[in-house]
Amino acid sequence: MSALRVLEANFERYLVAAILLVLVAILAAQVVFRYLVGAPLVWSEELARYLLVWCTFVGVSLAVREGRNISVDLLPVLAGTRWMRAFGILALAGSAIFFALMVWYSVPLTQRIARIGQTSPGLGLQMWIVYAAVPVGMGLALLRAIQALVGIARGGPVPGLDPDSDAVIEEEV
Repeated sequence: MSALRVLEANFERYLVAAILLVLVAILAAQVVFRYLVGAPLVWSEELARYLLVWCTFVGVSLAVREGRNISVDLLPVLAGTRWMRAFGILALAGSAIFFALMVWYSVPLTQRIARIGQTSPGLGLQMWIVYAAVPVGMGLALLRAIQALVGIARGGPVPGLDPDSDAVIEEEV
């Protein structure tokens, strides 16, 4: 059971690391083939682009999990430390709604691309695989946002808010 907990806690991190490892290997091979062999790989740039798309969308889920998503904290800072938790919950709930809408609208688009049978020009890769990065990444982010909201409802911390940050914010304001 502990192996499942480790996987659940680090799934996105492992996936992003694997994608980046493959991305670096492909780009290094491209440099070697282009400058040392004199025959560039025609498919490497395209695959690197698609891997970067997948890395970005899976990375959103990782950011939600760790509470590192982009935010503007003007109102929470102005409102004071009492409202930080409420604004954190509001931000997570708003993010969850956004992620749900992204999944809702991207699944039919991905299915449509699959029915069309469009392939990429260099690799011949089915384009629905590339488009699937959106519903998969946003679905993972939605699950992580719901997981954080359930944790907060059970009395846990708001991801991204350090328990010691309250004192620092009071001193600054």
